[in-house]
Amino acid sequence: MNDKVTLKEKVCYAFANLGNIPIQTILGSYLLIFYTNVVGLSPASCATLFLVARVLDGLNDPFVGFAIDHIPTTKHGHFRPTLIIGTFLCSLNFLLLWFGPMMATSGKLIIAYITYLLIGVLFPVMDISLNSMLPVMTTDMDERNALSSLKGFVYMVGMFAINMIAPIIIGNTTEKDGYIRLILIATIVIVVFSVGGALGLKERVQAKAGNKQYGVKDLIKILGAKPVAVTFLSTLVYMVGVYVMNTTLAYFFTYIIGNLTLISIVSIVQLVALLPATIFVGVMIGKIGKKNSYICGLALIGIALLIRLIDVKNIPILMISTALSGFASGLCMPLTYGIQADNTDYIELKLGIHAEAAVAALSSFITKCGMGIGGAIPGYLLAVVGFDAAAQTQSPAVQSAIIGCAIVVPAILSVVGAIIFAIGYPLTKEKLEVQTSEIKMKRAVK
Repeated sequence: MNDKVTLKEKVCYAFANLGNIPIQTILGSYLLIFYTNVVGLSPASCATLFLVARVLDGLNDPFVGFAIDHIPTTKHGHFRPTLIIGTFLCSLNFLLLWFGPMMATSGKLIIAYITYLLIGVLFPVMDISLNSMLPVMTTDMDERNALSSLKGFVYMVGMFAINMIAPIIIGNTTEKDGYIRLILIATIVIVVFSVGGALGLKERVQAKAGNKQYGVKDLIKILGAKPVAVTFLSTLVYMVGVYVMNTTLAYFFTYIIGNLTLISIVSIVQLVALLPATIFVGVMIGKIGKKNSYICGLALIGIALLIRLIDVKNIPILMISTALSGFASGLCMPLTYGIQADNTDYIELKLGIHAEAAVAALSSFITKCGMGIGGAIPGYLLAVVGFDAAAQTQSPAVQSAIIGCAIVVPAILSVVGAIIFAIGYPLTKEKLEVQTSEIKMKRAVK
């Protein structure tokens, strides 16, 4: 089997990942403020929606992964067809999620619930299929690391590009026209890049005839495998912090800094800091391994955020903190996907089953739980302290809640995530080298 991934495939892989980015990024950063400031829903109602819907949605992800793993492999591959189908369905629902509550004359919250629940069912079909591609594109560890770095780089660039452009497109957070433009542009990007990228990918690693098919009960065994369980817990804690921060950013720059469009400049600084990190991470992996590199990245994110507490309104401090956190995020993102692929190999080696989609489903589940819990915390806090969408200046209590959600909570959770991973993750640099050798021998025998 030729494990080398062509340049064309790498470009298509980058495109497919770019198309996957707008949905969660825009939902995490702007849906709460859109629902409160444009649709007119209360922060508490939105918080309950995010928490209940996302956690319930997340529970279906392992079963979506199970279904994707068990569908027949076609001449077009195993995961590419579901990626393309999922893209079209998810894009349609993405439009309804925003336009439905905005255009309705009554029942706005009910429509929000229905469409938000649906995005939780349809996005995993698209997301899990894409995340399952990495372990089936190649078994070569250098190629995997390169694809992981590419995926992480593209994700961060895409996310920061959205954060740069979205505030400019939105303009005023209380007017609907900017949101309409943003969602229409984002939907076009999602469809064109996801489908176009998927068409150029190749699946080299496929389950051979006679390989063990896992059952529903095996999902518990997969989650119980130590590398998977520790990654799950560490990432969940970290992602809750990320979405607490992302959900609050529009409020922070509107009511604390007093300039929403400054997010664009901050995103540029993050992007510039990210670029050297995506190169340096390869050196770090070679020196100290993926585990220690990931721990360093998470810890640095927490430290960088806490620096802002020196003076939360000081722009130079904000930029220094942003540069450090951007560099740290540039370390963590590619490592996340590489660790997921390593965990997939661990499951195949220890349990004897191919479960790419099942492991990828856990990643989707973590993201949803992070969005649900992280999106709910700011909503509830803003409701408790008396946030007033009509007021240009918020009370000290509201400002303190915004600062806590934008800085303190994500910093603490990032450090906690690093500690969990440091204590529990078993695949050190040396053990991973042994695992890679063993799984290559196993596949060669077959």
